[in-house]
Amino acid sequence: MAQPRANITLYELRDRIQHLEGTASRRKVVLPFGVAEIDGRLPGGGLSYGALHEVAGGGTGTVDGAAAALFAAGIAARTKGKILWCLTRPDLFFPAISQAGLHADRMIFCEADREEDVLASMEEGLGFHAVSSWQRPALP
Repeated sequence: MAQPRANITLYELRDRIQHLEGTASRRKVVLPFGVAEIDGRLPGGGLSYGALHEVAGGGTGTVDGAAAALFAAGIAARTKGKILWCLTRPDLFFPAISQAGLHADRMIFCEADREEDVLASMEEGLGFHAVSSWQRPALP
């Protein structure tokens, strides 16, 4: 049996207890958009904290990619703490990202060589206790 980490959070302890007990409901903390048409179609009414999310443009053009990056930056700006941002090329325009409300000092960048490596990089980042705990809001 693996030894527990020394700096385990209350949130993680509650999750472990619920998993061991097999209790039916698991409380998910989400970030809602505040738009009923969007929130009503998302599990839990918003984007889950402590989870992986991918945002991509609808086409292959620069405009689609820029719109997707600004959309993701605007969502991430509504959270607290550090944001792990994985990408395949350093093509972000920081003045625009900052205007969306997300400042570069809150961001941790990981540049992967291939698209296939982005997901693995995201999963690896969530494995670090400090990064994953930055993604969760404080519990009441």
